[in-house]
Amino acid sequence: MEGAAPLDLVGVDPEAERAYRHLLARGAGTVDDVAAEFGMTYPEGLVLLERLHGFGLVSRRTSGEFQTVDPRHALRVLVESRERQLASVRETAGSLGAIFDAAKRAGSGSQGTMVISGPETVGDRYYRLKQAARTEICCLDRPPFLLVPNGPIDEAAVGRGVRVRAVYAAASFAADGEWGELGSLVSRGEEARIAPTLPIKLTMADRAAAMVSLSLDPGNTECLYTESPPLLEALVELFERYWAAASPLAGTPGPGEPRPSAADPAVEGRRPTDEERNLLALFAAGVKDEAIARQFGISSRTLRRRIQDLYAELGTTSRFGAGVAAARRNWV
Repeated sequence: MEGAAPLDLVGVDPEAERAYRHLLARGAGTVDDVAAEFGMTYPEGLVLLERLHGFGLVSRRTSGEFQTVDPRHALRVLVESRERQLASVRETAGSLGAIFDAAKRAGSGSQGTMVISGPETVGDRYYRLKQAARTEICCLDRPPFLLVPNGPIDEAAVGRGVRVRAVYAAASFAADGEWGELGSLVSRGEEARIAPTLPIKLTMADRAAAMVSLSLDPGNTECLYTESPPLLEALVELFERYWAAASPLAGTPGPGEPRPSAADPAVEGRRPTDEERNLLALFAAGVKDEAIARQFGISSRTLRRRIQDLYAELGTTSRFGAGVAAARRNWV
């Protein structure tokens, strides 16, 4: 169908696909070629071609040209990568099935488990859950957001010695101001990580009680509250799986997370700045450049310059290469 962008299914945005098709018809092209074809500035054309390079759809020649890679190979790699991501989602079926079963049992009056709904009821239970925590609060956070920001509650929890860990979905940063709020929490002791996607919203206190979203429809507040040990065990496993796979945002390492030593041979040169660590985390989660610029409160042009500075520091020209180089330096 004319205008369709099938490569969007493997993460290649429509703009990048149009540029790729343009280059495929010619075999190769320069930044100037692409910029002229699509009415862009040189920096915008460079960022677009670097995106294609990051997807593995083009290779960069020493002459400055970008040569297309055989799509039968390059697209197979992208499809296999997406299949691995979908397999990871399938692996959560058991844990999510336990939540479903518990919700079904809630209707028969199972002790310690109930379905609640309504903004006031859900909000009251949510705040009381966090206020009751004495050792640990664990959260999986993603849109849609139904409650007002709860920074003071988390800050108070940290102040009384509670470890607060939160994994945020990349979509959490689509709204203005979310980054500033999160940065404020991290500076006060919250340990935050970012993941490309999350299947549910979860808040758990002391591994003794938890609230789990039963719907992700905007405006639907229905959730499950549980103190059931078997269900809590499944939720702990689910949280820890996403925590281990997520990218850490700049801040102090949590308990049990060693800080790299300058004497460690895996560490090359200086440590990353907070901005560099956050950029790498957002890259890993697949957050778009426009959303990153909005959350940092800077222009797209300024963001592109900072990204190029990061690439230069790491000796790469793509997000993927930056992730590999950062891992080698023990930056992530």
